Amino acid sequence: MHILILADPIDNQTTGIHQYTKNLAKALLEAKTHHQLTFIHQKENPFFEGTHHFIIPSNNSLKREGIRRFHLIPKLIKQLNPDIVLEPAHLGPFNLPKHIKRAVTIHDITPILFPHLHTKRNTMLHRLLLKKSIKNADAILTMSETTKQDIQKKYKTKAKITTTYESIEPQKQHPPLPKIQQPYILHIGTIEPRKNLDILIDAFQELKKSHEIPHKLVLAGPTGWKSSKTIKKAKAHKDIILKGQITDTEKASLLKHADIFVYPSLYEGFGLPPLEAMSYNIPVICSTGGSLKELYEKASLQFNPKDKEALKQHILSITQDSDLKEKLAKKGLAHSSTFTWEDVAKKTFEAFEAITQESS
Repeated sequence: MHILILADPIDNQTTGIHQYTKNLAKALLEAKTHHQLTFIHQKENPFFEGTHHFIIPSNNSLKREGIRRFHLIPKLIKQLNPDIVLEPAHLGPFNLPKHIKRAVTIHDITPILFPHLHTKRNTMLHRLLLKKSIKNADAILTMSETTKQDIQKKYKTKAKITTTYESIEPQKQHPPLPKIQQPYILHIGTIEPRKNLDILIDAFQELKKSHEIPHKLVLAGPTGWKSSKTIKKAKAHKDIILKGQITDTEKASLLKHADIFVYPSLYEGFGLPPLEAMSYNIPVICSTGGSLKELYEKASLQFNPKDKEALKQHILSITQDSDLKEKLAKKGLAHSSTFTWEDVAKKTFEAFEAITQESS
């Protein structure tokens, strides 16, 4: 079976979909199968050295990207004639002959469910193209049963929806970095409305006043859309540290030395950062938004994403009860090992084999 992956996220992103696409590609390449893998992406990248890949350049122009997605990429795919094409980032693949099977990974449908939490451009693109992507798909991959159910409620599709889940990258040795001296509460993720960071900032400020907790709050991750008010609020407090975009080395250092990891997101299709934190033996507090309840209920302290008082109580519980802190960290560490990229690759191959066998 010849599988072609549209691998732009490896070139143009650094967060969730980038991690998924890169690690899935690695796992598929490392799997001992007879399948052929080809990648189409947008710029030079050492990741693709030694692979069968093609570059079709892109830029931020909607017109140029439209030509690229709907004409240039389909033209090359027709020449390569793979058995199946995977779009790992929601929208596509487009304009393919019927004999080439189409697969799409949908991480969540929050641009449709919660458009006010996204940019107008992102919402518009999903409204225009997601329904078509789902309708035309022969196979749909999701990261959670929650997203699978969201798709089934919102759209009609002939495709089988397979939940593959996701995993984390193996920990690597990084050069030591200076650590923050005070104990700190950590959050990692793009600063944007869906991450619900205002409730974490407010809870932290109130605990500093009412209980004088010794912690700092570290917010690490790139600045996203509709984030100016959150950033202004964070900068106004002397014990909140905004790290911005971080390297893998910086992330490893922050995770290694954190006291508590908090993930208050309003809604997630998977939510990888809590799993990364658990792998570093850190107690995790996370909301029940979207798939977070499904994935982390038994390995973290959870709260309704709008319940600030419950969040405050969870933070206090961990800071005041060393036995709870240790027990929670051990549960999380064990939980993190149940998700592997080998399993993700296996389920992905099985989904692809099922649809190619149907037509043979």
